[in-house]
Amino acid sequence: MKHIAVIRELPKNTPSTVLPDGAVTGNGDLALVWAGQPDRTRLYISKADFWKGEEDDYGTGGISPIGMIEILLPQLAYAPYHVEQNMDEGYVEAQFAIEGFDARIRTTVCATENMILIELDRTWPGLSVSCELHCIEGCGARYEKTVCGGVQSILRAFDDPELFFPTIGIAAMKEVRRVRENGRENILWAVSVATNHDSAACRSKVFAELDGTDERYCMELLKRHTQWWKDFWSRSGVALADEILEFHWYAGIYIMACCMRNKKFPPGLWGNFSTADNMAWHGDYHFNYNFEAPFYPLSAANHTELMDCYYAPIRDFLPAARRFAGEFLGCRGVYFPVGIGPLGLEISRRNGTKEHSHLFLGQKSNASYTAVIPVMRWYSTRDTDYAKEVAYPFLREIADFWEDYLVFRDGRYFSYNDALNEVEYYSGPDHMPKNQDDVNPIITVGLIKMVMECLLDMQEELGGDMDRTAKWKDIAEKIGPPQLLEMDGVNILRGTEYETGLRALVLQNMYPAGGIGQYSDPVRFEAARNSLERMDYAWDNNNLFCSFYPTAARLNVPPERILSKLHELIARRELPNAMFRFQGGGIENSAAVPATVNEMLMQSYEHILRLFPCWNPEQDASFFGMRAYGAFVVDAEMKNGQIRAEILSEKGRPLTIERPQNGGYTLLRGNGERIPLTELLTTVETCAGERLILE
Repeated sequence: MKHIAVIRELPKNTPSTVLPDGAVTGNGDLALVWAGQPDRTRLYISKADFWKGEEDDYGTGGISPIGMIEILLPQLAYAPYHVEQNMDEGYVEAQFAIEGFDARIRTTVCATENMILIELDRTWPGLSVSCELHCIEGCGARYEKTVCGGVQSILRAFDDPELFFPTIGIAAMKEVRRVRENGRENILWAVSVATNHDSAACRSKVFAELDGTDERYCMELLKRHTQWWKDFWSRSGVALADEILEFHWYAGIYIMACCMRNKKFPPGLWGNFSTADNMAWHGDYHFNYNFEAPFYPLSAANHTELMDCYYAPIRDFLPAARRFAGEFLGCRGVYFPVGIGPLGLEISRRNGTKEHSHLFLGQKSNASYTAVIPVMRWYSTRDTDYAKEVAYPFLREIADFWEDYLVFRDGRYFSYNDALNEVEYYSGPDHMPKNQDDVNPIITVGLIKMVMECLLDMQEELGGDMDRTAKWKDIAEKIGPPQLLEMDGVNILRGTEYETGLRALVLQNMYPAGGIGQYSDPVRFEAARNSLERMDYAWDNNNLFCSFYPTAARLNVPPERILSKLHELIARRELPNAMFRFQGGGIENSAAVPATVNEMLMQSYEHILRLFPCWNPEQDASFFGMRAYGAFVVDAEMKNGQIRAEILSEKGRPLTIERPQNGGYTLLRGNGERIPLTELLTTVETCAGERLILE
C-alpha cells in the first residue's frame, strides 16, 4: 500500500498560528508548507531553530517562518487543485491542468542537507512562470532581500539585544537547470537554508553551498534522499487490512520524521510547520503532556534515533529548574513550570501571580512527566551509554526533588499543593487548587512510582548511589497505589486523594506512566476499565487523543470499538495533510494512531510480551521491527487467527511472554530447544543476538 495524502482542496488555514492545512514535508529540521492556489503557489520555509527568543510574553515570540517561495503560473488560475504528499518517499508534488496548460511541481526537502529542490515541468511556451523568494515582515524582525548574479536571497533576523538569544535565518535560491524540448520546459531550482544556530557564518555557508550546487549535485542529493527514506521505513512497519488505520500509522511517523532531527531544537506544539509569527503559546515545550506526546510511539516503532533531540531543552533549562526548586520550595532537584523554550528560554514568568510569579499552574509533576520518554527509551533499548549520560542523572535530580518535597504520614507519602488539572494563574485569590483538589494527584503518584522504579532498574545495571537505594524503594512502594472511589456500585479511579467525581486525566496513570496493569495491579486495572467506560466524551477530546486511545488498547477494550471510534474521529478531525486539528494540542495528535496501533498489536509495558493483545483475530495483520521492553525487536503476523513471530534479543535479557489466547504455541530458541507455552506466562533466559520463533 502506498501512503500518499491526496489534497484536492485549496488550503484554507495556511498561514496559521496553529497547524497548517496545506501539504507538509521536511527533513527533521527544515520544513516546507504548501499554501496558495495553482496560479500562485506559496511555499513557507520554516526551521526547527528559527525562534524569536522573547521571554515572558505568550503574545509574541516563539517559533516563526523564515520566508516564502512564490511560484506564479498565471494561466492556471482556475485549474483544479491536486497536490500529493508522498510520505513513503518524502516529497510533495502538485499537478495542475486546465484548457491546454499544465504544470507539475515537485518539492523535496533533502534528507541529508538543508537544501530544497523545486522541479517544475510545464507547457511551453504558452504557460509563463516566475519563482521568487519573499521576506516575511513584522514581529520586530530585521529583514532584507538581495538579487545578485542570478541568486536571490532573503535574510530574516530576531537579533535585538534585548532578546534572550539572537536568531538569524538565511535562504538563497538559484536556477540550476532549464531544458526545453517537445513543447515542454523543465526547470530546477535549488534553495539553501541555514541559521546562526547551524553556524555563526550562516550567510557564507548558504552562498558557498549554493555556489557549489549544479545539476549533478542535485541528482546526488535526490539519490541520498531516496535512500534515507528507504532506510527509515525499513526500521519498522505495519500491514493492516484496515487501510485507513495503516495510512495514519505511517502518516504519524512521517510527521515526526519531518520535525525531530535537529538535536538542539526538538519540536514544540506545532513542530517546525510554522507559517506565521506569534504561533499559539509560542509553539513552546509544554511539559504536562504536549511536549512528550509526539514521542510516545517512537520506542515501539523502533525510531529511537528521532528521540535524540528530546532532552536538549530539558538539559538547557536545568539551572533554572534547580533554582526554582531551591528558591520557591526549599528543595533539591528540579522544579519545572508548565512551558519553556529552547536554550534555557524562560517564557513562564507572569508578574503579579501568587504562584512565585510563574506559570506552574498548580502542578508539581512537570519534571516527572518529562521522564516518561527517557523511561520508555531505556526499557526498550537497555542502552547503558544513554542511561549514564542522560536518563539516570536526570531521573536522579527528579528523585532529589521528591525526597525533599513529599510528606510521609500514616505509612504513605503525600504530595500537597499539587494539581491534577492546570489551575489557571488568574483563578482565585491564591491561584492554587481549590476544594482539597491538591493532594496526591493520580498522575503525580504514577509518575513518581515510574521514576523510582526506573532509577532502581538502572542502578542494577550501572551501580552507584547505593546509599539511596532504600529511600527510592520506600517511595516506590509507599507513594501509591492510586485511590479508588465507588460510583454506581463499581470502583473507579480517584483523580486526587479527596476526589468525589470522575476526571479523564486519571487514565494517564496507566498511559503513559505505566502505573496500572492487568498483571501488576488487577484491582486497579478493573477500576481503570470502569473509569473509561464512564468517559464516552473522552473519545473526542481536545487534549486526550494521544493518550486515551492507547489506554483503551491496554485496557483490552474490544478492538472493534476502538477502531470504530478512531474512524469517527479521523472523519471529523483530519486535515487534508493527514494531521489533526483540535482546539488543544498540535503534532501530539499525529502520535495518536501510531501509539494506539502499537498497543493493539504488541504490548510490553509490564515487561511481559503480549502479541496482538487487542486485535480482532478475524482481521489479518502483521508488523516488523517493533521494539519491546527488554530490548527485544519483534516481527509478527496474525493470519487466519494464528500468530507467528520472530523475536530478536538484543541484550540477552529474560523474555516473559504471554501465551496467545487460542493456545497450542511453542517457542523455538536459537539453540533448537522447543518450549511449549503451556502456562499463561512463560519466562525464558535469552542470549544476546538470539532469535526466537513463536509458532
